[in-house]
Amino acid sequence: MNETVLRLRGIEKAYNKGRPNEVSVLRGADLELAPGEVVALVSPSGGGKSTLLHIAGLLDTADAGEVAIGSHVLSGRSDRKR
Repeated sequence: MNETVLRLRGIEKAYNKGRPNEVSVLRGADLELAPGEVVALVSPSGGGKSTLLHIAGLLDTADAGEVAIGSHVLSGRSDRKR
């Protein structure tokens, strides 16, 4: 059985939202990881790698999209419930 242990779908994140200096870091990012799978995130500096990992690790929240660990969808929940 190839169960997904981590799933990110349609992840969007921007900083300084609504301001003239708004920076959109992630636009529709998807990631699925299976047990034992090894991946590498590669992009230029400022490409959103750390932001994606912070969202995956529940250290930050996405502006849009879905975060699931196993069968538990965690996006949209409060910090306490995550």
